[in-house]
Amino acid sequence: MKNKKKTNITNQNGKPKPKMLGKENKYMHLLKVGIIILLGIIIYSNSFDCSFQLDDKSSIIDNQVIRDVTDVNSIWKSSQSRFISYLSLAANYHFGELNVWGYHFLNLIIHLINACLVYWLTLLIFSAPALKSYAITKDKNIIAFITALLFISHPLATQSVTYIVQRMASLVAMFYFLSLVLYMKGRCIKKLNQTKYLFFAGSIIAAILAMHSKENAFTLPFAIVLFEILCFQTRKLSINIKDYRVLTVLVLLLGFIFVVLSNFPLTSILKTHPPNEHNNFTNITPINYLFTQFSVIIKYIQLLLLPINQNLDYDFPISKSFFELRTIFSFLCLLFLVIFAFFKYKKDRIITFGILWFFLTLSIESSIIPIDDVIFEHRTYLPSFGLFIVVSSGLYLLLWEKHKYIMIAIMVCIIGSNSFLTFERNKVWKTEITLWSDVISKSPNKSRGYYNRGNGYRALGKLNESIPDYTKSLAIHPRKTKAYLNRGIVYVNLGKIAEGVADFNKAIEINPEFKIAYMNRGIAYEKLGQLNKSIDDLTNAIRLDSKYAIALLNRGNSFFKLGQLDQAIKDYTSTIELGSAFKEAFYSRSLILGRFNKLEEAILDCNQAISIDPDFGDAYFIRGCFYFEINQYSNAITDFTNSININPNSAKIYYSRGLAYENLNQLENAKADFEKAIVISPDMSNAIINRDISVRSLSGR
Repeated sequence: MKNKKKTNITNQNGKPKPKMLGKENKYMHLLKVGIIILLGIIIYSNSFDCSFQLDDKSSIIDNQVIRDVTDVNSIWKSSQSRFISYLSLAANYHFGELNVWGYHFLNLIIHLINACLVYWLTLLIFSAPALKSYAITKDKNIIAFITALLFISHPLATQSVTYIVQRMASLVAMFYFLSLVLYMKGRCIKKLNQTKYLFFAGSIIAAILAMHSKENAFTLPFAIVLFEILCFQTRKLSINIKDYRVLTVLVLLLGFIFVVLSNFPLTSILKTHPPNEHNNFTNITPINYLFTQFSVIIKYIQLLLLPINQNLDYDFPISKSFFELRTIFSFLCLLFLVIFAFFKYKKDRIITFGILWFFLTLSIESSIIPIDDVIFEHRTYLPSFGLFIVVSSGLYLLLWEKHKYIMIAIMVCIIGSNSFLTFERNKVWKTEITLWSDVISKSPNKSRGYYNRGNGYRALGKLNESIPDYTKSLAIHPRKTKAYLNRGIVYVNLGKIAEGVADFNKAIEINPEFKIAYMNRGIAYEKLGQLNKSIDDLTNAIRLDSKYAIALLNRGNSFFKLGQLDQAIKDYTSTIELGSAFKEAFYSRSLILGRFNKLEEAILDCNQAISIDPDFGDAYFIRGCFYFEINQYSNAITDFTNSININPNSAKIYYSRGLAYENLNQLENAKADFEKAIVISPDMSNAIINRDISVRSLSGR
């Protein structure tokens, strides 16, 4: 069969119709975005039940500010530079409280959006005027796809996705990328029209949102300058001070620097951090921090290129001098990279862009601004884009033309192994035990791993397992007051109260202003019956914090046991007035009000206690007793019944309900309750007497 000659499809004018490349291209983009999203969902599918970890507790679990998403003013006051991040946590709490699933879901959504923005931004970079003439741009779709796949799959991103509170790193990246995408879209429109201004307006809004998500967004204006030079500068690089565009950029940058320094004075930014467990007990000055960051950045690059032995808490040495071999070597490597970036400016601007992007976006956290933790993986989230675009472009330049299938095979292996490592890394984040056991295996000489695993065992009720971890933590860091505190609490819960008091003593000796240690020692003394010592300690805790509700509650308990009822009722009232939802404060105050024969007020307090905890059996019982005292026997029976449903093995509740039935002349019910009380407590003489009275009354009918 002969091949038919192909004919050109023509339009009405006889000219060939243009091919529908735009539509085909659009569908290909959608397919690639779909693959990126699907891969992200698959590799993070096992992260949704990972527990709260480390700073999640202070930022989410114990953070009262995020309890009301409508109280925007309080969230703003708590942290202006991270307002959007905390607002997102407040939204999570509003819809799911402390259910981790919702937090992980939103974290993953942000990560997926970021990967799509990386794909889009890479396409825009390769479409920029200064790069259009480069041969590499003809396959920009492939490079953008590979870059986005590297971004979505890399295991170093787990600390920004699976570690809930580090959403701050991914959220700032989302607005950062979006701002640049919109800027690039507006910048590529040649005519001054409404669309151009809308893109620029959107870019500014996204930039503002970024700067209120996390502090590293303050590099964004400099990133725009980087884009201008590398993506739009087509002539020989020069700065004409008379050019209005140059003047505009300079004014904006100077204004931006002024605003930043007004809000973050250099004296607060560049302060020396005293020795602690996070920094290997070494003073961190701005210079020490800078020298250390030379080695840290090399470690980041290694982890991005070879993501093995990841660790939440690296045992990283502080550089005390520039002339340490490690510091000098790292500095020279970084200097080589910077020189290489400038050397590649003319021929391969994309390589220059990637390297400079990496250093720029890392500069806030890896420069001269000391931070206690000198290294954290989530700090690579935004900078990683620069390295990924270098890797994808570099491999393309080396292999695509002559060894296309080899390059495809290499990329499949890299992305496949990254995806596997990410999936496995998520398993490490499952619980405090799995995470901190991993840390301990890799940083056995750091205190924090043992301390936090001890907390994990304690939270699970495995108290005996927690003690060796706290002890090991203290062996490494003998002045860690929280370890003494928590080990002391464990000892008290195990009934070893003397050992607990000894640990509280040590914590207070190290930190005389440690209010929680005073409070817990006060509770321990109360358990030992040393009520005056208990009151003294709880008073010290309240002296340090006049709004310390739980200390007021416990001091009220000690006053109650001493028989100082007026003082006790004052403390319970103060606890309640602080707005603390302590059911015990209402319950205990009701007991005192009952003794003062203020039964109606006592019933109101019981109502409050039950509204806080509908399963508060003791509150039902005592309210039933108050109803009994004012002859409301039906109400008393209802409360005693509720209390029995919660505490079915309490003889006194059956006996009390029997008395109420007896007063209503329901003798069969009364007899049954007295007999039940006798079964539970055979020596309960009052129940025996009242049962016999009920039996005689029934037989005499």
